[in-house]
Amino acid sequence: MAPSDRGELSALLLLRRLPGLTDVALRELLARHGSAVAALEAPAHELGARAAAARREPRLLRWLERALETIERQGVAVLVEGDPRYPLELLEQLIDRPPVLFARGRLELLGRPAVAIVGARSHTEYGAESARELAEGLARAGVVVISGMARGIDSLAHAAALAGGTIGVLGCGIDVVYPPEHGRLYERMATEGLLLSEFPPGAPALRHHFPQRNRLIAALARGVVVIEARVKSGTIITVDHALDLGREVFAVPGPIGRPTSAGTNALIRQGAALVTGVQDILEGIGLAVPEDLPPETPATVRPPLGLGRDSVSLWRLLDREPRHPDELAARAGVSAPAAAVALLELELAGHARHLPGNRFVRGGESNFGT
Repeated sequence: MAPSDRGELSALLLLRRLPGLTDVALRELLARHGSAVAALEAPAHELGARAAAARREPRLLRWLERALETIERQGVAVLVEGDPRYPLELLEQLIDRPPVLFARGRLELLGRPAVAIVGARSHTEYGAESARELAEGLARAGVVVISGMARGIDSLAHAAALAGGTIGVLGCGIDVVYPPEHGRLYERMATEGLLLSEFPPGAPALRHHFPQRNRLIAALARGVVVIEARVKSGTIITVDHALDLGREVFAVPGPIGRPTSAGTNALIRQGAALVTGVQDILEGIGLAVPEDLPPETPATVRPPLGLGRDSVSLWRLLDREPRHPDELAARAGVSAPAAAVALLELELAGHARHLPGNRFVRGGESNFGT
């Protein structure tokens, strides 16, 4: 059941903050005693010595008052097992599933099919366009996009999917904006999407919180899509959780030799489903592909092999719309001379066409890398 009154909610918050009390132990206490109020009064041998000693500390009680004020002011929903809003069907495979979830926004999104999009914080233009295109396509198909509200691919995916539905899983308290520059995205997510945290209000974004967040992302989704990741990264931790839970794993391929593509290309080599468009993801999770789904775009098509880094970046930006070199250079983040060299390489290889008026379009696409 949901916390039915202020006393039950207060006891639940205190239990969640007690030192040494694991998620598994807290769930067992709540099941054994039937309420948070009763569990908080459990004998020391059940709570543990540290937790029992801390439950009446003045500092903890001061935190409780602040947490209650935050929950009321921000309209935070507090979900526990037994509450029909708690996504038990999705989380029951987690032995250490969170006994309490804090949420802001559209709770109904938890009942819709979802896919996680995760990837590098330091991404390329190719990665950014891939994230936007896939997130928008999934949202148009009625699929909720889940990610971790981090810099880079996470925030791009959230922003692109807001119109259709997106869930941000936090590695901090529900009231903490992290990273701090995401304030505007955070507020939009709290009204147009859904913010979710297993950490109590005020909890900072600590390093060890993020692996916990990642396992929640994997559990809530039918599949995990990786867009740019190094071989050793937090993104790969999310993939490991997804595999443990039997979720589908997808990866967007990237140029050879680029560190941010090493993780995704390795995943494909190990058996992850290769993504060339939204339809690959929908089919992989067993959903019908809408008839009006647009065809794959340059952001989700593999680049030709053998190109330099700048050439790949510019090739990603080329399509059927003629574009000036200055525009391409600015969007790719390269200098004008570097763009000129890259465009010449693309033109000589047949991957770009030079039109009158010094405009470029994508060339023939028969030599895509395989």
